Amino acid sequence: MISKERIKRALNRFHFYSGIRIDSLPENELEIFNKHAKKINLKKKKVLFRQGSYPNGVYILKSGKLKVYQLNYDGSIQILFIYAAGEVFGYRPILSNEYQPVSIAALEDCELLFIERKFFLELLQKSLTLSNQLLVSLSHEFTVLTNRINVFAQRGIKERFALALLILNEKYKSESDMDGFAEIKLARTDLSNFVGTSLENLSRTLNYFKEKRLIRTKGKSIFIEHFENLFILSAIDS
Repeated sequence: MISKERIKRALNRFHFYSGIRIDSLPENELEIFNKHAKKINLKKKKVLFRQGSYPNGVYILKSGKLKVYQLNYDGSIQILFIYAAGEVFGYRPILSNEYQPVSIAALEDCELLFIERKFFLELLQKSLTLSNQLLVSLSHEFTVLTNRINVFAQRGIKERFALALLILNEKYKSESDMDGFAEIKLARTDLSNFVGTSLENLSRTLNYFKEKRLIRTKGKSIFIEHFENLFILSAIDS
């Protein structure tokens, strides 16, 4: 039997979570943030910002799910990350003084906090805590992207789909999911764009996983049935 710690260590190389905790800032710095933070409500399917746009500020996702994606030259879409509640994002193009490299849209109704670029940079100059958290987050994001590129280049559809389900389980699980298995509620088009395959290939692979009793479905929702076998199939621990 594979230990949960071993699975977690392996999965962390492919599962990005920003890890930035605004609530961990010293009280005086937190006051600065709260003074300038604005609440945003984003309806399902609405776009927060588009690839190539000017970065106006930094966001904190309070509730809901967001997809982070790029439009390829052939018109196809590749979903790079799924953001869940607690994620902080939008700071990388500000720090590098570049345009947005991705688009972000709501997978479900979302509530966010937004702090304008100039106020974020002022806070960053004053906060050692925030600076250290950003360095860790950027380093982890680079590691995850590097490993994802390697998976797409060298692994087949079954391995990629298994890994995608493991990552999505982490994004969708809540404290009420006592067994650690979440209800993954992602449209098939978004799922195929996250795995990096066509809808037809996704459908065939989904049926294969159901036949092998690795997963079960209920409507559009997916539930992992055998976590350990799915982990073995993903081959991320090899």
